[in-house]
Amino acid sequence: ENKFMKKIVLLLFLMIPLISFAQKGNDLSKYLVGAVKLTNGQVSFDQTYSVPGKNKFEIYDLLKAYTKKEILQGENHLKQCGFTENDSINGLLAASVEEYLYFKRAAFVTHRVRFSYQLIYRIADEKFSIQMRRLQYVYDDIPNDEIYYAEDWITDNNALKKNGKALTRVGGKFRRFTIDRKDEIFTNAALSVGAKQ
Repeated sequence: ENKFMKKIVLLLFLMIPLISFAQKGNDLSKYLVGAVKLTNGQVSFDQTYSVPGKNKFEIYDLLKAYTKKEILQGENHLKQCGFTENDSINGLLAASVEEYLYFKRAAFVTHRVRFSYQLIYRIADEKFSIQMRRLQYVYDDIPNDEIYYAEDWITDNNALKKNGKALTRVGGKFRRFTIDRKDEIFTNAALSVGAKQ
């Protein structure tokens, strides 16, 4: 009886990683149908935030500081980063970004692409919107330097299997990591100004 119990405990112990993996694997809802929207045929992510008690110039300064420190000079940034629009009067701030997007980073394996996009903030008293658009990917280690466009890789048609309930192997990977990076940028931008979603 004791041996039998030990076997059951061992089996349960061995299944824990499988159960947690299955749970992680099943929670794909935020990546599925409708997660990537097309505006005039272009992939674009947009979000508007409310910032009670702060005026346009305060929000502008905080977003500019956040973007400079965390994105344009962030851990994975590349040289071709910079602000392309600095207009505090009209509440417009834009940046052109190129950074590494890591799919896998381990001691002996690095799988990454150069990821470029535009960030555009439209700022008013007590609110701002953020847009990420013109998303492109380039593999460093492939000689021809082919550009992969988000429109060809991460849309519902390209990154979801026919039933819409699962991600494809390659397009799905690009979609998942892109959405995670977008979420990180948008959330941290909102936090940097004390915004409410």
